Amino acid sequence: MVDLSPYNTLRLPAKAKNLIEISSESDIKKLPSESVFFLGEGANVLFKSDFPGTIALVKLHGRKVIKETKDNVFIELAAGENWHEFVMFTAEKGWSGIEDLALIPGKVGAAPIGNIGAYGQSVDQTIESVKYLDLKTKKVHFLSNTDCQFKYRNSIFKHELKNQFLITSVTFKLSKTPHSRLDYYSRYESLQTEITKIATPPYTIKDVSQAVINIRTQKMPDWHRVGTAGSIFKNPFITKKQLNTLQSKIPDIQYYPTTGMDYPRLTDPKLTSSDYVKIPAGRLLDELGWRGKKIGNVGTYSQHALVIITYPEVTGPEVYEFAENMRLDVKKNFDIDLEYEVVII
Repeated sequence: MVDLSPYNTLRLPAKAKNLIEISSESDIKKLPSESVFFLGEGANVLFKSDFPGTIALVKLHGRKVIKETKDNVFIELAAGENWHEFVMFTAEKGWSGIEDLALIPGKVGAAPIGNIGAYGQSVDQTIESVKYLDLKTKKVHFLSNTDCQFKYRNSIFKHELKNQFLITSVTFKLSKTPHSRLDYYSRYESLQTEITKIATPPYTIKDVSQAVINIRTQKMPDWHRVGTAGSIFKNPFITKKQLNTLQSKIPDIQYYPTTGMDYPRLTDPKLTSSDYVKIPAGRLLDELGWRGKKIGNVGTYSQHALVIITYPEVTGPEVYEFAENMRLDVKKNFDIDLEYEVVII
């Protein structure tokens, strides 16, 4: 049995039967046919128990510009490339599209699975195609952006293709013209306010990324030093009727369209055409006193109620019980169901 605590950012001491590295096509061919779970940084997984099969560490590397036009750059990244390093590379080049996604832990191959997003950007806005291996047939397939069926923190990889694939590379379409969004704000921070502290207009792509890094550093723990998996739950979608009820309890609750990070009024066309709005899960938990709470070897970060952190001697079941108590508390007090953002094993 192999100790998995060095391979997941929550630092949970789960065990697996085997551990292998995938760094080449020949390694891929050696994959067992059953009970395989792929890990990049292990930044979005909660090991509630041991894994009875093989953990495969994705270490496929490579980065190349495959096409360049007057307005865009098309760049292919192997699945094992570090996400934040890729963001900073594009920021240095002045290529726009993922600058708001700086300092998100993980590998490139994980980005399309959960359709990562932050501060008004989501990765589906720049993904041109995804290359993956069918684990049963060992055949390579390409999916276009549309084929990936991207939604909020969701994609085809979490549903129809679940447990049937290994993403080997992702191709991105980035813009040579900056189109950064600076309108993100919450009760706690504002991207526009932060960038004015460090730069003057016209802002560069690198300026935007640095502002994002500053905000994330202030409100999120350093996962190299503290056991964490970032946000434990997704931001929930609720009906407008539920929103009206919630506003009687939290008058200044923010809400926005389910497909973006705007903050319009309910009469705005962006919301009138939809029966649902998206609200911040962290605010609900904050309202219930979960920010900075600690029970045993598990707690939430002092700056963000949605972020679980772990302490020495922690166990997977302990973290899961803590998270479940958070979820049930929100259900009891607001009648809102929170859905896990992390993958639970």
